Amino acid sequence: MTEAKSIVGIGMSGGTDSSLSAYLLAEQGYEVRGFTLRMWHEPSTKSSDAHIERAQGVAAKLGIAHRVVDIGPEFLARIVAPFVAEYADGRTPSPCVCCNMQVKFGLMLDLAREDGCSALATGHYVRTFTKPSGRIGLHRGVDDTKDQSYFLAGLTQDQLAHARFPLGEMEKKAVKARAAELDLVPHSQGESQDLCFIPDGDCAAFLARQRPDLGRPGRIVSVTGEVLGTHDGAFRYTIGQRRGLGLGGGPWYVVRTDMGANLVVVGQRSDLMAQEVRLGGFNWVGVSPVQELSVVAQLRYNMKPVPAQLRMTGETTAVLDFAEPVSAVTPGQFAVAYVNDEVAGGGWIEEGC
Repeated sequence: MTEAKSIVGIGMSGGTDSSLSAYLLAEQGYEVRGFTLRMWHEPSTKSSDAHIERAQGVAAKLGIAHRVVDIGPEFLARIVAPFVAEYADGRTPSPCVCCNMQVKFGLMLDLAREDGCSALATGHYVRTFTKPSGRIGLHRGVDDTKDQSYFLAGLTQDQLAHARFPLGEMEKKAVKARAAELDLVPHSQGESQDLCFIPDGDCAAFLARQRPDLGRPGRIVSVTGEVLGTHDGAFRYTIGQRRGLGLGGGPWYVVRTDMGANLVVVGQRSDLMAQEVRLGGFNWVGVSPVQELSVVAQLRYNMKPVPAQLRMTGETTAVLDFAEPVSAVTPGQFAVAYVNDEVAGGGWIEEGC
């Protein structure tokens, strides 16, 4: 049986990208089965029911099977609870990276395979290739303004082998135009830029609801220990933050938070700089594991990649030695290393020095 006659699942959100992806797969001759996950039930400014109804409408229009699966308890345990716990520990988590690893290409891929699908597709703007070594390479999408390879750098080789990305060779403007031409989604429908479980974008308010105990007043101190002001919850501050501190002098930047002592520590911009970044849970992607590799790396999604030397210090621990100091190294975030446009691998930031 050729893959063109196989059954492929598609994660459907009711948005432009997943809707056109479903259309393209059907157009290519696949039997397509749509899956929409109901993940979060807390009332918000955007209704999950509306997303589900849009996905159901697209599936009906395309004539493909569609399932809605409630994974609320699993999503809470795997994504939301760790997200809150990370903030409570003074770290800044990357929930979208975790969600791709554990939910989209974890739970949803398992559901698709149990339903007879040979692969699961999503609307991510990335490309995959099978290399001569047999490893699956993960590359940036053609549209570098929409590239989402950073968020998929935690996927295993098995997950990538069963992943399909119909939009990897397309530019976003072409995707929107084609979806509009096919009347798949309302022309006025916007794109969600926030976390699915915090659709109004107010992370601090969400955390305060989940953990009211985190809102304890405390001190803002300099790196030398001088008391400069007060805060109403250290979890509200992020490394590199400059605005909203309410301090005289400066300019001041948040250098770190100490949740145990309930302190926000601030300093000068020079105090934010680090040349060495230590990583844990490192995952090799298309590149076969090596001891050392010259790469360009991103410490956050919207960061311009900068040259670094990647050195493994253990089986899953590594160090990124940057050619020049980098700013605002944030424990809990995900660092991704590239060779040209290919993802070499990624790991969780432990500290910078």
